[in-house]
Amino acid sequence: MLTKWLNQIVKYFIKGLNYLKVSILEEQLSTEEKIKKAAESVFLLRGLEGARMQEIADAAGINKALLHYYFRNKESLFEGILNDKLLKVFGVFQIWFQTELPLGQRLRQFVHAEIDIISEFPILPLFVLTEARKNPNMIPEKMGRLPISGLRQSLDKMFEEEYQKGNMRKTSVEELLVNTVSLCIYPIVAAPVFSFILDLSEERYQQFMMERKELVADLMIREYQIQY
Repeated sequence: MLTKWLNQIVKYFIKGLNYLKVSILEEQLSTEEKIKKAAESVFLLRGLEGARMQEIADAAGINKALLHYYFRNKESLFEGILNDKLLKVFGVFQIWFQTELPLGQRLRQFVHAEIDIISEFPILPLFVLTEARKNPNMIPEKMGRLPISGLRQSLDKMFEEEYQKGNMRKTSVEELLVNTVSLCIYPIVAAPVFSFILDLSEERYQQFMMERKELVADLMIREYQIQY
């Protein structure tokens, strides 16, 4: 009887410990995510060079010591955000392989996703280009960690199959993707210039970019004679 009672106590104790571990893990995860969200806002406002850890801590509602517990400096914090964003950007390419959808619908979803992701963190393209100039090995190092092995070959094969089915005109992967991605990204990167020249408020320019999702998709569908 005593042994049975002790076993029950041990079980409850272990269960309590497991619950505590999960709670601590969830709290840590939410704190880390909160820091990243706050840091994104500061990086967008100040850039990497102008951002300060104290400002990020203030934006996250935590003290600087706790911030340093999760990220030793602003560079490691930015790199963590950068890696998350790059995974999202390249994850979008999986849309092309959803072959149960018509090709035109896949292209439209790809355009929407690209604009949404870059709009969330518009300094991403400029940061990657600037850092790549300083460190030519950055692109192979960063991209080498991403699940993009064989992407070019897979897209070549997929586009050729769609051409053979009569779903698009003959074109190369580089032509279609460079044209599509450029039309998505450049207006976001150049937003300060266009906003000033065209006298557009931030809200109006954001609305313009949302409208542009359909415009870019329609342009590409017409240009490459893609079946919808």
